[in-house]
Amino acid sequence: MLNRYILKIIVTGLIFSIIIISGCTTLPTNYEDETLSFNVPPHWRVNEEQISDELAKLQPVDAIYPVIYIHQSDLKPRDIIDGYVTNYPYEYPRFKVVTREYVKVNGFEGEKLIYKNSAQYDFLLIGPDFFSVVVAFGKSNQTYVISTTEAMEHTYYSRVEPALEVLLNSIKVKE
Repeated sequence: MLNRYILKIIVTGLIFSIIIISGCTTLPTNYEDETLSFNVPPHWRVNEEQISDELAKLQPVDAIYPVIYIHQSDLKPRDIIDGYVTNYPYEYPRFKVVTREYVKVNGFEGEKLIYKNSAQYDFLLIGPDFFSVVVAFGKSNQTYVISTTEAMEHTYYSRVEPALEVLLNSIKVKE
């Protein structure tokens, strides 16, 4: 009887270990610094290189460069989103708003803009569309901006958007 119980524990532990090692499931990890904290999405990591005004940046574990950036700004969230909608069409003729909506991030009001455009260096305007997002929300007269780099539509919806949702649902800005 005792041998059977021990065998069940060993088999359960072995199966759990195999699942974790194989990547079928990933335990969540957290990021925290003096300004903010958030859950790191499964199969993503925080890029520790700090450049300019970046608070944090995330990238898929199999990517070379960051895809999601977090910044601070003195502008109001609405002004940041309006700036994209107003100014990007002049620089990028194929710029198009996919959705613009109000969101709550960390309990604070903000806006989320999903837009598409041809690639940054598509001078002939014949390339495929790329999707990007900018989310801006304010806290204590400070605006926090979460933006993404260009991604093909299928990559955006399968990898970037799910990671962004984990981030938006878990980010906490410290006092």
